[in-house]
Amino acid sequence: MKKTLLLALVPFLSGCGLLFVNGPPSNWQEMQDPDQLETMALTQPCTDSKGRLFLDGAVGGLYVIAGAAFLADAYGDQQQQQGGLASLAAGGLFLAAAGVGNKKVNDCRAFNARVLELRRGGASSVASYEWLNELFPLPDLGVTGLDPVFGVPIN
Repeated sequence: MKKTLLLALVPFLSGCGLLFVNGPPSNWQEMQDPDQLETMALTQPCTDSKGRLFLDGAVGGLYVIAGAAFLADAYGDQQQQQGGLASLAAGGLFLAAAGVGNKKVNDCRAFNARVLELRRGGASSVASYEWLNELFPLPDLGVTGLDPVFGVPIN
């Protein structure tokens, strides 16, 4: 009974491509300031996962297959033809939601790549410890050591 109820709720859990997938902020392509882009990425996060879209595509595909099966079997039965057409229409809506969500996710991935690209260009994005050797060089004490493993002097 519970499994049947859960399967009956699956169509209502779909449509995520339109409802629950967030795209990047508008006009992000024209911005050049990495700080402003990073602030936008933090304050208005976008969805970069396509997991929800697969659900939309699968449910849409099932609706289309069911609608085609209804129409193929509905010779002369007007009620079954209407059900098949309704199923095709619902499948089309779910597939359209998956397409719109896919565009949003691809834009979000491009936005995140742009933020990373602009961040890498700045000196603040690269952590380097080479300056430690310049500011604090190791002193030469004039002492040579002996390698305890091979017995070779270390210069």
